[in-house]
Amino acid sequence: MLRLPTLAVFAVLTSALLGPASYAEEKSIVVASTTSTQDSGLFSHILPLFKTKTGIDVKVLAQGTGQALDTGRRGDADVVFVHAKAAEKKFVADGFGVKRYPVLYNDFILIGPKSDLAGINGGKDIVAALKAVKEKGTGSSHECSKPRPH
Repeated sequence: MLRLPTLAVFAVLTSALLGPASYAEEKSIVVASTTSTQDSGLFSHILPLFKTKTGIDVKVLAQGTGQALDTGRRGDADVVFVHAKAAEKKFVADGFGVKRYPVLYNDFILIGPKSDLAGINGGKDIVAALKAVKEKGTGSSHECSKPRPH
């Protein structure tokens, strides 16, 4: 299999592969990805669409971030899909990748009773909110285990 410089993320895959004919002649590529991305269901959703559009099979190697980057450094993956911004930037700067694209991010959402016992409603800082819950003792198990109407 022809190995290209590893792309830092999956977002460029379609445009890169639909360009030069040499890419289209490759009927498969390897993506080294984190297990969390694999477990998110993203690949099971987008890969069938990608296969239909391009005719290219994608094999996903679900690994830890460090392992996925190592797989890319060895040239054993065409695309690396990880979540460690500083390591990704170094990967590209060191010449192992072409470009880094942000694709996903995490939102931390704290859900609690309408009475807002910790006084955190509307806050933007999850760490401060969790500290407030701890300090005010509002996160006791009896609060969380009350039956909820359906």
